[in-house]
Amino acid sequence: MANRSIIPILTNLTPLIILMRTVSLLLLFLILLNQTRAQSPEIVRAKTDSILNLLINEKDQNEQALLIRSIYDASIDGFPIILLDLGQKLLTIGQERKDLILESGGWSSLGQGYRLTGNYVKGLEMHQLAVKRAQQSGNNRMMAIAYNQMGHIYKDRLENKRALEIYHTAYSYSSMGQDSVIWYPLLNLAAVHLALGNLDSSLHYGNRALKQSKTAGNRAILVSNIGTVYSLKGDDAEARKHFAEAESIAMSIASPRYQNSTNVAIADFYARKGLMDSSVYYNSKAISVVQNTVSSYMALKPARALIDYYQNKNADSAVKYWKIYAAANDSLNNTRTNQQIQMMTIETEQRERELEQARKDSRAQWQKYMLLGGLGTLLLILLIMTRESMRRKKVLKELTDAYSDLRATQQQLIQSEKMASLGELTAGIAHEIQNPLNFVNNFSDINAELADEMNEALNKGDNDEAKKLAADIKQNQQRISEHGKRADAIVKGMLQHSRSTNGIKEPTDINALADEYLRLAYHGLRAKNKSFNSDFRFSPDPKLGKLNVVSQDIGRVLLNLISNAFYAVNEKAVSAGNESFKPVVEVTTVSKGNKILLTVK
Repeated sequence: MANRSIIPILTNLTPLIILMRTVSLLLLFLILLNQTRAQSPEIVRAKTDSILNLLINEKDQNEQALLIRSIYDASIDGFPIILLDLGQKLLTIGQERKDLILESGGWSSLGQGYRLTGNYVKGLEMHQLAVKRAQQSGNNRMMAIAYNQMGHIYKDRLENKRALEIYHTAYSYSSMGQDSVIWYPLLNLAAVHLALGNLDSSLHYGNRALKQSKTAGNRAILVSNIGTVYSLKGDDAEARKHFAEAESIAMSIASPRYQNSTNVAIADFYARKGLMDSSVYYNSKAISVVQNTVSSYMALKPARALIDYYQNKNADSAVKYWKIYAAANDSLNNTRTNQQIQMMTIETEQRERELEQARKDSRAQWQKYMLLGGLGTLLLILLIMTRESMRRKKVLKELTDAYSDLRATQQQLIQSEKMASLGELTAGIAHEIQNPLNFVNNFSDINAELADEMNEALNKGDNDEAKKLAADIKQNQQRISEHGKRADAIVKGMLQHSRSTNGIKEPTDINALADEYLRLAYHGLRAKNKSFNSDFRFSPDPKLGKLNVVSQDIGRVLLNLISNAFYAVNEKAVSAGNESFKPVVEVTTVSKGNKILLTVK
């Protein structure tokens, strides 16, 4: 049977040949039935789903492109709804991941699905988007695939010159690295040149594609096309050889579409040779392989050829093929109608997805604007705060500098005031110092006389007298020491009064401090105003003890208060004009719990 299936040369229909052909057709039917089951929509969908799973886990762009290319090989019988569904899945995943290769593959699959339903306008739109994404990815292999698939639209619409341009572009991208997908555009260039009658060009590209081809289905079409070229060139030997190979390949794969195409090409070859029995045989095979399959509409061309052959020879056969023709035509129309309905459903779902995506994009855009607005407002606030902070720092620096200047001026004023008050107290200080110095001088003179008398007593041997004189000398020496310390304290107090304060608190005898400044204030005023006369008294609290104060500051306060008191009583004495008023300034200190009360009256 194998030899009978390889282009038998039938010149007469003998009973033996008819019997063998019947057996061959029966066996072929059984084989095709099994193959048809193998290529059911469920099987094709399982294959494409498997490819999709590989795609979403693949990271390498070149490998992704090859897997996308394999989608078309897995769906060789052309189930548009599967391609449309797969394309939408690829597109959604690609957009979510920002993966340009998957996006391009999704648009390309959608374009192929629309093409197979006859919606070339929509298919071209999808393929253009696939090309755009492929270009954005910069991947040559994906660009070759996207351009190659787009070229099918122009080839189907017989816009062959434009198809050649597209396939040449696909070829240029695939040939940059001698890519494994290079044979696809070569195959299509060969087919378009054949349609244009450019036999040498078709043969050139066909033979080049043949060296690169790996997919059996497409290889069957390619070899069949090469056989047609040789047939048209008159080389029957090469034509028969290639047709035999094409038929063998088509028989080995589970694709009624490729078997139908190969059988129709062989039938046309025999028709050109005038061998009508063989042409009828292959047209009949072409019809039988697609009957009861999704590709049953492909029976149109061979059925039309058989109607033409039988219409003047066998009315029954003519009617039979008219019925097949009508059924194929109905199948084509029904298929297209169903596909259109499926497409409408898919387009509706796609529009809903696009609307949802548009809403998401709108929300994202609105959130983006809100974020930018918020950032702008925040930046403006930060700018204002920064400027305000800088202004405040500047003002603070100015205030700090002003405060520092004020403090320095205040210190200068205080020091000037202290020096002025010290000047006013010079006479009082001199008087206060003079008293202890007079005592020192007087007791020093007395001690000198007592020392001479003690020497005389010792010379006379009067030891008792000498001892009495020695005791007087010692007592006088103590008085000298006391008045010397008194003078020293006055000098130290004035030196301390004249110095700048350090603000450090030290244990201070408040009673001694108040007594000191009471006397200094009195004698200072007496030295300035000889007519000034006032009494003064100091009543200290003996339990007061020492307190932690800044003695310089407290001393300055006491001096001012006591001086003001003396001025006040002096003015009252002058204004009174009688001797009955006796001015007195009294200073007292009293301890009250954890407080000290110092009174100037």
